[in-house]
Amino acid sequence: MTNDDDPLNQQLMQAFGTVNKGLRQWVRSHIGTEPGMTIGRAGVLLGLLGRDEPVSMSALGAAQDLTPRSMTVLVSGLEKEGLVQRTRHPNDGRVTLLSLTPAGRALAARQLIPAGKQAAALFNELPDHDRRELLRLLTEVTRHLELHGIEPPLPPAR
Repeated sequence: MTNDDDPLNQQLMQAFGTVNKGLRQWVRSHIGTEPGMTIGRAGVLLGLLGRDEPVSMSALGAAQDLTPRSMTVLVSGLEKEGLVQRTRHPNDGRVTLLSLTPAGRALAARQLIPAGKQAAALFNELPDHDRRELLRLLTEVTRHLELHGIEPPLPPAR
């Protein structure tokens, strides 16, 4: 049996799929009460939060795994609500830069950051040593993805 045929590898892929879907549902259930807030909209706002410089719309969309069209629709809605601002890159007019407005920053602080903490609390149900081991293993899987040419998304701003 080759590694490609290893049933354990198939079980791991199924488990990752299940966990991915479950975590998305968990996050969606904790995203907050703001009307119209979706994971996509929250992802754009949180992707801009804490950044000192505007971010390329295409880079942020790629990090969120969104098509350019989906990103445009999301940003247009957020811009109409006064939550984000679009500007042209000063050296390359083809590049659209995004930044949070004060209203967008306030919404993220009031709703999205607390919602993210509530969602992350799911991991409190695991013992500390299991959480550390899970983080170590996921970091190792990410490293192997990078070795195979898969670029991780933009890291969250700190």
